[in-house]
Formats: sequence, structure tokens, C-alpha cells
Amino acid sequence: SSTSTSPLLQTLETTLLTQTTLSFSPPPLKTTTPAYQKRLQRLRLHDEERSYKSLTTNLKTAASLKDDNVTAKSMMYATSVGLNMVVAPITFGTFMYFFAGSIFSRFFDDPEELEDARGSAVDVRRVIAGVVSGVFMLFVEMILFVIRSDTLDSAVRKKGRRRENRANAFGYTEKSMARTYVRDD
Repeated sequence: SSTSTSPLLQTLETTLLTQTTLSFSPPPLKTTTPAYQKRLQRLRLHDEERSYKSLTTNLKTAASLKDDNVTAKSMMYATSVGLNMVVAPITFGTFMYFFAGSIFSRFFDDPEELEDARGSAVDVRRVIAGVVSGVFMLFVEMILFVIRSDTLDSAVRKKGRRRENRANAFGYTEKSMARTYVRDD
């Protein structure tokens, strides 16, 4: 307000500014056509689906369960190979200890010495035969392990060279990125 206006106008202006509120009329409602209602329904469904997906992002999917199965199979394979590398040399060494003992006593011992030594003495030849045969079996198991691992690695490399299994720069394969969109129009 300026100084040249009358005091009545100043009072009116002050009263209007302090005691009144602004009100806006609502925008005119759009006509509810069936196409408009159908679009609103589809948008609501998309919103509902988006919120559902955000709720269920931490749940296991079929792909993650498949990864878990692969991990479990890999662990089972590693466990079986480890047990085989421990049990096979011990078993074969024990077998050769008893088998070599009978061979040594039958072909290389005198019958008279056999009757004297049968009491408490440990035959060193049997122990050496068992240990050497156990170490030999350990080497055989290691060679078999290397062959199996190489075969498995070559199969994984061959599978990775297939076009559908190649990953893009973000680590996604074509299989995992495949989406099917259905339009309800």
C-alpha cells in the first residue's frame, strides 16, 4: 500500500490480508470412458505388481535354487574325492600288510624261524610293504583326481562358450535376461 491512499482503503486491505483465506475450486472431473477406466485398472495392476516384487525380492527364485543345487553337488563331489583319497591308501596299505605278510612268510622265511618268531615280533617287511603300497595308492588317487578335475573344467569351459551362456558386461546371460511381456489391450 502507498501513502497516498485513504485510511479506509488501508484498513480494508489489512483486514482482507489478515482475515481471509484462499480457496481453489477442484479441477473439472474427466469423463469416465471405458478406455480410461481400463487404463487406470492396468496402471493399478502394474503398481500392485511392482510393490509385490519389491516385497519378494529376498525370496529364493528357481535360478537361486539351481545355484544352490550346483553348490551342493560340488560340495558332495569334493567330499567324496577327499574321503576317497584318505580311505583308499589306508585300505590298500592294510590289505598289502596282511597279504605281503603271508607272501613273505611263505616264500622267504625258513619254517624253523617261523615257529620261533611267531610270538611277539613285528615283521618289518610287512609294515614296509603296507606303507609303500599305501603311498603308491595315494599317487594313483591323485592322478585320478587330476584327470577328473581336468575333465570337469573342460566341460565347464565348453558350456561357457555357448552363446546362450555368455554373460554381458553386467554379468547377465541371455537366458537370465529373457522376459516375456503380455499386453492386455
